[in-house]
Amino acid sequence: MTYRQVALQGTLALAGLCAAYFTWQRGAELAPDEVLVVDAGKNDVVAVRFDDNEKSTWVELGKMADEGGSFTFVRLSAQEKPATGKDQPATKIPERLVRGSDAAEKLLGSFAPLRASRSLGVLDRARLKDLGLDATQKPVTLSLRNGKRSFAIAPAPPGGSEPYLRDEASGQVFLVSRSLLSDFQGASSMLVERHLHGFKIDEADRLMLQRGSTKKEFVVTRGEDGVRVAPLKSPDKPDSALKAWGDRAFGLWPVDVLGKDETPADGAPQVDLRIEYSLRGRTLGFVEIGKVAAVTSGKDGAKDILLARSEQTLGWFKLGSDAHSVLSDAEGFLK
Repeated sequence: MTYRQVALQGTLALAGLCAAYFTWQRGAELAPDEVLVVDAGKNDVVAVRFDDNEKSTWVELGKMADEGGSFTFVRLSAQEKPATGKDQPATKIPERLVRGSDAAEKLLGSFAPLRASRSLGVLDRARLKDLGLDATQKPVTLSLRNGKRSFAIAPAPPGGSEPYLRDEASGQVFLVSRSLLSDFQGASSMLVERHLHGFKIDEADRLMLQRGSTKKEFVVTRGEDGVRVAPLKSPDKPDSALKAWGDRAFGLWPVDVLGKDETPADGAPQVDLRIEYSLRGRTLGFVEIGKVAAVTSGKDGAKDILLARSEQTLGWFKLGSDAHSVLSDAEGFLK
C-alpha cells in the first residue's frame, strides 16, 4: 500500500469519525411530524431556566461533574412551604442546588435540539391573547454557548394537551411536548434525584459497616435465590436477616432533599453509621446516616431526626421514621 493510499484511508476514517461525532451531537433526526425550534447540540446547551412569575419561583437545569462523572443539576429557587397544621407552621425553604433525576436529564436533553410537534407561525395579537401568550408570566431562557434564546410558554387550552411556546426573537409560535411545562412546574418532585446510589446492590461483592470505631465486613454473592450477604469470616453462611436489612438500608428514601452545603434547619447531624459498598477492592459508594438529637419538648417519645448522604447526593437527605429501625438494627450486625 502506497503512502498516498494510507493517507487517503486515514482521511476517510477521520471524516467518518467527525461525521459520527456531529451526528451524536445533533441527536436524532426530526420525525416526519416534527419541526425544529432550536438547532443545538448536546454541548451547545449551557443551562435552561424556567420562571413562574405568578408564584415567584424558578428552576434551572445544567451540567456539573464530580468524581463519578458528568450529571444534570437542578437549582431551585427559595420558596415558602405552607403550614400543614398547628404544630407545623409555614417555613422558608432556601435556594437549593441538587442532583437531577433521570427526568431532569431527559428534560435538559430535549433542548438539544428543541423540537415541536407543529409550527403555527407568527400570530397576531388577538390570536396570541386567545392562546394566553400575550400576558403569560412563564418565560423559558435557554443559555447556549453562542448566546441566549428567550421563549414564552402558556398551558394548553381546555381540551388540549400541548402547551404553546413563542420564540421572543422571531415571534414564531409552536406546539411543544406537554412534559416541557409540567416537568418544570413539578420540578421539586419530578426533577430531583432521590436515590442514594447510582448502582445496584448486587454489583457489590463487599459490604462494610462502621459505627464509631467498630467495623465489620460482609461478603455479597449471587446465587440461584438472588443476592446473599454473609459475614466475611463465614462466607458460606448467608444471613437472610442481614440481606433484608441491607436492602432496607440501600433503599432508604428521603422525605426532603437538601441542597449542596445546606445545613439542616434542625442542626448539623453527627454521623452515627457508615456503610461502604465495594467491588474487587474498588469503592462503589457509601451511605452515612447522621443524627440530630430531638428537641426537648412536652411531647413524649420524641425521636431523633435522621438524615443521610451518599456518594451521589450533593447534600443531606432528610429521612422518614422507617430509618430509625435501620439504624437500631445495625447495632446487632456489628456485634
